[in-house]
Amino acid sequence: MLNQRTEGLTQFAGDAQTHGLRRALGVWGATAFVVSNMVGTGIFTVPSFVRMATGTGLSALGVWTVGAFLALCGALCYAELATRMPEAGGEYYYLHRICGRLWGFLSGWISFVVGFSAAIAAAALAAVAYASDLFPSWHLSQPLFEGWGLTRGSTLAGVLVLALAIFHSTGVRPSGRLQTLLAGLVIVSTLVFVIAGVSSGSGSWSYVTQPHAPTGLWWIALIQVSFAYSGWNAAAYLAGEVMNPGRTLPRALVLGTVIVALLYLALNLLFLYAIPPDRWTTTIAVGSIAADRLFGPAGAQVVSLVIMLAIIASISAMTAAGPRIYFAMAKDGLAPSHMGRLRRSSQAPATAILIQAVAAVALALTGAFESLLLYVGSALLLLAGLTAATLFFLPRHERNSTARFFRTPGYPITPAIVVILMVVAWFQGLRERPLPTGLALVTVLAGAGIFYFSRARGWLGPASSIEKAEEQRMSH
Repeated sequence: MLNQRTEGLTQFAGDAQTHGLRRALGVWGATAFVVSNMVGTGIFTVPSFVRMATGTGLSALGVWTVGAFLALCGALCYAELATRMPEAGGEYYYLHRICGRLWGFLSGWISFVVGFSAAIAAAALAAVAYASDLFPSWHLSQPLFEGWGLTRGSTLAGVLVLALAIFHSTGVRPSGRLQTLLAGLVIVSTLVFVIAGVSSGSGSWSYVTQPHAPTGLWWIALIQVSFAYSGWNAAAYLAGEVMNPGRTLPRALVLGTVIVALLYLALNLLFLYAIPPDRWTTTIAVGSIAADRLFGPAGAQVVSLVIMLAIIASISAMTAAGPRIYFAMAKDGLAPSHMGRLRRSSQAPATAILIQAVAAVALALTGAFESLLLYVGSALLLLAGLTAATLFFLPRHERNSTARFFRTPGYPITPAIVVILMVVAWFQGLRERPLPTGLALVTVLAGAGIFYFSRARGWLGPASSIEKAEEQRMSH
């Protein structure tokens, strides 16, 4: 049955249907989505947690390097899948196409609850944390209404999410322009921050090698780093709106991942250079602390503004990318039909964008950043590892054909690295932090229960367009 599903991918890669989506993104627009989706919450919040978990600067850099290697291997695997199946939806589309409806539904479910809604919520809370440093008079940590459990900061995070959702409902072309602008500003500002910080002479390179209170939670650190690197697959979600996907998608996925990996290593070196070992704490605003030590209070405010902009760029990219999954699911009868509607004036999946935003706002209002961090990282490890594993199920005669799609360098070692490292990291995370990591597994099991219950009640649509296309090709 699995082989029957995977037959015909060669022909399918050149015959994709976009369901009304416009192919308007070029290499730089798609790369901008990757860069701005990755550079944001993680790099400006996770380093303190990683440094405290590993105990030394060199160990922390080692974890970030392994994370970069893992992300690059994943990007190479996704590049092949994306060029074979250049449709909107990312992991959902690949798993549905290769493994069947259940796995496609689980992928979409994880993406909706964890990969985007929870990640957007965590990013919005991080943006607010930096805003509180910039505007202390706002008193963002104070309750909005007494007895409601809501703070001004969590409410502001919700407003930010909704505002970006409304903007991205205007179409992929303005979305691409915004992401290109934001990504350019983030890259230039980050490089200026690193160069100016090292040139200030206010830190010490000896801080990098000095140990301090090691905890030995190396695998937990890798999960947290995986969260920071998440987003390397962003271009795949918009594959149905990319021009010349066979060339554009591999370049965007790999180029974006390499750019971000280099920026991350440079920023971590700067943070380690700036902050003495005994001053590290598990704080969200590590970038602000480093900037304060390097440039003083005035410089720290400027850097905090740049960091906040980078996080907003990340929220913006996720706001646009995630709904393309739910759009594809709705077209296949695996999500409510209104998620598959396009706004007439913009041809954007506006309903799916707004539904995702509402879920993200609900999670942001909880204000639980660190729990969201591990929850998201654990679930994304499972999903990315499973997706990379689908390369092993593709028929070898298709892999060896001359079809116009990207081939994963180092196959089968490259996808094996992704699968093994992600599975090991997840099991170690379950052992060391069972609650948030276990909740990721509970989310998967809940998704399976929803699928079978919905199927039994007749709530799922008929056979998907993917399966119908498969049957048509088989009949010929």
